[in-house]
Amino acid sequence: MKTKKKISKTGLLDFETIFNNVTDLIFLFRIESENKYIYEAVNKSYLKVSKIKENQVIGKTLKELLPASTYKNVNKIYKNIIRSKKPVKVEEVWSEFPKDTIVVETHYLPILNDDNIVTHILGSSRDITDRKNREKELFDVQTTYKDLFDTVTEAIYILDGNGNFIDVNDGALKMYGFTKKEFIGKTPEFLSAPDMNDLNETMSALKRAFDGKMQIFKWWGRRKNKEIFPKEVILNKAMYMGKEVVIATARDITDRVFKEDTLRKYALELQSLNTSKDKFFSIIAHDLRSPFNGLLGFSKVLFEEFDELTKDELKEYIGYVYSSSKNVYKLIENLLQWSRIQAGRLEFQPIKLDLYEEVYKVVNLFTSMAIEKKIVIENTVAPNTIIWADQNMTTSILQNLISNSLKFTNSGGTIVVQMQKTNTGYYEISVLDNGIGISPENIKKLCKIDEHFSTVGTANEEGSGLGLVLCKEMVDKNKGYFNIESKKGEGTKITFAIPIQK
Repeated sequence: MKTKKKISKTGLLDFETIFNNVTDLIFLFRIESENKYIYEAVNKSYLKVSKIKENQVIGKTLKELLPASTYKNVNKIYKNIIRSKKPVKVEEVWSEFPKDTIVVETHYLPILNDDNIVTHILGSSRDITDRKNREKELFDVQTTYKDLFDTVTEAIYILDGNGNFIDVNDGALKMYGFTKKEFIGKTPEFLSAPDMNDLNETMSALKRAFDGKMQIFKWWGRRKNKEIFPKEVILNKAMYMGKEVVIATARDITDRVFKEDTLRKYALELQSLNTSKDKFFSIIAHDLRSPFNGLLGFSKVLFEEFDELTKDELKEYIGYVYSSSKNVYKLIENLLQWSRIQAGRLEFQPIKLDLYEEVYKVVNLFTSMAIEKKIVIENTVAPNTIIWADQNMTTSILQNLISNSLKFTNSGGTIVVQMQKTNTGYYEISVLDNGIGISPENIKKLCKIDEHFSTVGTANEEGSGLGLVLCKEMVDKNKGYFNIESKKGEGTKITFAIPIQK
């Protein structure tokens, strides 16, 4: 049997039908006097939810049905409506009825008479308990997520498809020193150490990650305090608040990079030590043996043929023995000095030196050799030129350089020792000659222990190739620099620099 709907003369459902069929809880209060609100009407939804009968409500005051604490809060709302004459929307918790507590959203509408006085208040409440529970669940999930997000010590960044930061965790804030507000909306360029990352490649990696391909790479960041540091970054595609994003996790790998660099440094040092050791044994095996072979050969001739040799022949062979002995002594002296440098036993003891006097003493040592080869050695250093350097090392460097120039300068040549101050804070001491010169490819070999390079002089003088290696290492000890300039057939200029002490 169909229920007939009441139709008004205008063709619309009448008020009573609407009033009783809407799902919202509707109630009407008459304002009897201040603080006295009487129920005049309630709809079926109200009665169904409250589980009370109509005769238990109609004609009753709000104060009679509500607990004192609840009535106190509601009374404040009603007073405000009566005073302002404006509608009000509030969320309320209803726990007065014999059922589970519910949360409602209520719209209160004041009804005014012709004198503009509020005579009634119409209330319409909607049960939003399920919605509030879902919101609470979502809030709890978000709170749990946020707690986990910020508990992770690694830096986590959430980026959209354009590479903009949507969110970052506390780990990222601590890593860089920026606030979250400074992060949001920026791109990784904002965090990049200047000129240390390929930013185009970074954006390409983000795009690949957004396409679902995990990316792992090393990246250099710059903190808010300008400190630059390395980190390892991992990019993965994920969902965040219903959106497709890229989640980046990053670890500061400063310690790891430092350890790797230290290991690499140790490996290079070990390689250098092994090279030095190989060179050391090579010199002993080859260069030291050669002059001894000469000594043994000449000594054997003298011993076996002494009575048969003329006075001039004896003198010639003794000269050979002397020359070979001198070469052996020089080689052994260089080897010992070089081994002390390698072992760290050659102490650097800088003092004030008169460079003119030091050059003068070394030149005197080579006077006889220079006279023999008819070579002029000029000391153009000004008297009383004071430098701050290790005396033994300075003397050894000058001896090696002048000895080399004598060896490779032809008879009638000239060797000049000079000094000049630079604008960069160094004394540059140079030994120049107009000898046979050195080819560019051989210049590169001269100061390397792992490159065996030695050649005979203009009078067939022999050498170990160790002298210039020693010179460079001793200049390094003096915190200076070493340079060789030469042209084949035109001569050589070797310069060593020592810092000017202020």
